[in-house]
Amino acid sequence: MFRSVSIEGYRGFAQFQMHDLGRVNLLVGRNNSGKTTVLEALYLLGTGGDPAGLWGNCIRRGEIFRDQRFPESRLEADVSHLFHGHDLTVNSGISVTPDADKGEGLSIRVDERGSRPRDEDFAVEATEAPPVGSRLSLSIRAANAGRIVNLSARGGLEFDVAVMFSQMARPREAKSIRLVQFVSTQGVSTADLVRLWDEVQLNGDEGLVVAMLKAIDPAIEDIRSLASAATAGPREGFVVRCANESRRLPLGSLGDGVWRMLTLAVVLARCKGGMLLVDEIDTGLHHTVMADMWRLVYDAAERLDIQVFATTHSEDCVYSLASICRDDENASDVTIQRIEAGRTQSIAYSEAEIRAAAEHRIEVR
Repeated sequence: MFRSVSIEGYRGFAQFQMHDLGRVNLLVGRNNSGKTTVLEALYLLGTGGDPAGLWGNCIRRGEIFRDQRFPESRLEADVSHLFHGHDLTVNSGISVTPDADKGEGLSIRVDERGSRPRDEDFAVEATEAPPVGSRLSLSIRAANAGRIVNLSARGGLEFDVAVMFSQMARPREAKSIRLVQFVSTQGVSTADLVRLWDEVQLNGDEGLVVAMLKAIDPAIEDIRSLASAATAGPREGFVVRCANESRRLPLGSLGDGVWRMLTLAVVLARCKGGMLLVDEIDTGLHHTVMADMWRLVYDAAERLDIQVFATTHSEDCVYSLASICRDDENASDVTIQRIEAGRTQSIAYSEAEIRAAAEHRIEVR
């Protein structure tokens, strides 16, 4: 579990640090202060700099382009926006380092195409000839292993290239990568949710999912998936059995809050020993269920050894988390991290300070 993390050169952060991290960490701050940026940096760290993770961080923000001269050309991720100052030039770099241990950190550097770092760990290269005019590559190092990913002639990262390098991960590299799940404000795709649910069932973890759904609607007794990951449409395939109902009901008919809670429950159940990142965790949830949501998240994180990082703009979400610290003396390792634009370090609130905030309604957002 990370107790601190340093971020350099990623998006709006030239340098940024978070200290005194706990098992459950709620990131608060104004719009454009960098909360989602922190989650993205942690995601890259957790996935070991997986190029598919770079692509995902870009696609979530719409940072993609296509050569307009050729309508059938492939979409590319504009990775320049990942670097501080949008600077995609040679020697631009990103680093994400936990607990001041550079051996466990991630570094990404822009190099001239064809130049080779001297380290033997950088042995994986593209198998196809580069497009004419391409000149830049990304040198990615994580957990003492690395790869070189060639960019296109326009400086973009093509999806096929990102996927290819993800599939080429070395065994020793795979062992060093933490299990990490990123839940955006839009949630996860239904196909991914169905796939994760299948794994939940195989491991017998349905109880956590049902318990979290009951926080929204106590009448829910059971849940099933009737779809496959290959065929599931938006909010399709999940049905629930409710008390006093003669037939199963489509989960989507019960509202946004139930679907959001399903997403949180399923990713928690499949994140054992890893890290859960949730952008705007309160999305779709009424303030009356947030305290129950936090209790369930905290209990699952402690039992399954998961470190949780979440963001919010909601005062109710902050005080609901604070109520856990106030009402449950056994709750520990909970922090609120306030991020302010222009500051190089977050402001950490401990459990005792969170309790005081809850009792006196002190503003910490």
